[in-house]
Amino acid sequence: MWKIAYPTLDKIGEIIIATTRPETMLGDVAVAVHPDDERYKKLIGTRILLPIVDKEIPIIADEYVDMSYGTGAVKITPAHDPNDFEIAKRHDLPLESIISPEGKMINVPAQFLGLTPVEARARVSGSVGGAGATPR
Repeated sequence: MWKIAYPTLDKIGEIIIATTRPETMLGDVAVAVHPDDERYKKLIGTRILLPIVDKEIPIIADEYVDMSYGTGAVKITPAHDPNDFEIAKRHDLPLESIISPEGKMINVPAQFLGLTPVEARARVSGSVGGAGATPR
C-alpha cells in the first residue's frame, strides 16, 4: 500500500489515503470516507487539493468505505475502478479517464502525458509531498 497526503484547502490539515495504484491519483475526482467514521466526520462536505494536479476535489461520505482498511479514506478514480465507478454514480461525480486503451497516460499534467502507468507511478512517488507516495 502507498500512502498519499491530500492537503485541506486551508493548508492546515490533510487527509491521508492508502492505495495500491498511486499513479491513478491523477484522475481522482473525490476522496470517500465512511459516514460513521469519527476521524473524518468533520471533513465530509469539505474540499481538498489533489496533489500534483492542483485540483480541488470533495470529501464525500459513502457506506462502501471500509473504516478498518488502510487509512479509512479512499481515493475515487471512477474511470479506472469498478467500485469507484459505482460510488461516482451514487454521488454524481465525473468520470475522467487517464489511461488510454493503448496503456498510455492521457488527460494528466504534461510531465505524465504518454507515460505508461508504471512510469507514471515512479514519477508520482517522487512528486507528492506530505506523507508522500511511499510504500508502507
